[in-house]
Amino acid sequence: MREPPRGPSPLPSLMPFVVLALILLLIYAGVMLFPMVQRYVAQQDCIATGRTDCSPHP
Repeated sequence: MREPPRGPSPLPSLMPFVVLALILLLIYAGVMLFPMVQRYVAQQDCIATGRTDCSPHP
């Protein structure tokens, strides 16, 4: 006895949602990390110019 052919799964594939979540997570991490990296680079530039008052600003 042969089984009837199966159609597409009633549940949609989760892969597009996983990819979208990862992309959004990367964007969020970039937005959160950018100010920290910017402050670090500014402090390094200050030190590189030979200044001694390069305390990080809150």
